[in-house]
Amino acid sequence: MLPIDDTETLLSADDVIDVIAAIGDRDRLEVAYTVYDHPAEGVTVSDITAELEATEDEIHARVDALVDGGVIAERMACLVDCSIDGPQYELTQFGRLLFEDGVLSLFDAASAVSEL
Repeated sequence: MLPIDDTETLLSADDVIDVIAAIGDRDRLEVAYTVYDHPAEGVTVSDITAELEATEDEIHARVDALVDGGVIAERMACLVDCSIDGPQYELTQFGRLLFEDGVLSLFDAASAVSEL
């Protein structure tokens, strides 16, 4: 039995696998990192498209996969400026944890190893 299959655990093994599958694609990882690294609290598909070399349709598909995987979420309407055109996205708490303690730590470790 996997440790996350414990009934006391917040996420199931299937939840974790969904997140890994969502972020395991390079293009979706770029979108998630753009959301993570964006200076504003929320980011729109137009903002992401402006930073990455992709069409809005491609970004929408990647955003949808990341939302389905639990990495990013649409910001609550009460937190979004009414002048913003379209939904804004932010990392979920698990998505932020995944980046800060997972993905970025792996990049730091890889950089440290290459310096040896």
